[in-house]
Formats: sequence, C-alpha cells, structure tokens
Amino acid sequence: MKALVYDGPGRRARTDRPQPDLAAATDAIVRVDAVTICGTDLHILKGDVPAVEHGRTLGHEAVGTIMEVGRAVTTLKPGDRVLVSCITACGRCEYCRKASRTRPP
Repeated sequence: MKALVYDGPGRRARTDRPQPDLAAATDAIVRVDAVTICGTDLHILKGDVPAVEHGRTLGHEAVGTIMEVGRAVTTLKPGDRVLVSCITACGRCEYCRKASRTRPP
C-alpha cells in the first residue's frame, strides 16, 4: 500500500509500505477510505520536530472500514465504518465511564 512519508524538512514522498497484520488480540485493521494530516504532521513536514526521522508515515486521522479484528475486539466487526482519531478512549475504564457521566446531554 502507499503511504505519505516525511522525507526531510519541507519534503514528503509516497512510499510503498507492507500490508498490516494483527499484532495483538485487541487490534483492528482498517481500510482507509479518507485521510488527512493534522497540524502535528505540518510541523513535522516543516522540520520543527527533530526527533522525527526520515521515512515516518504521516496522517493519523481517517475514516475507514474495518477489514479484520483481533479475537478480543467485541464492539466492532468487519464491514463497520469507523473514525480513526488521534484521541482514543476505551469506553470501559474508570476514566472513560466517569467522563461519560459528566458530559451534558
């Protein structure tokens, strides 16, 4: 598959990357249908983040379709449409449960 990668300050490239595999029981593989880069990626492209090495794949916010899920994934199935956000929540831990109780309707 193709990926947009950082190729040095002010430079980017489209590069072939391997197809993903499920590495853990909690993983899901998402076919990306639409993606964007965010401000973080723009700072990386400009060269403002020296810790980022050449070849880093960019674009971590997307809309896609679930293709495969690990055995521990119980709330999603292949074919589901999902939003891939850079901010994640499990929805089950104490912090997620507390946040859902404090949100206005």
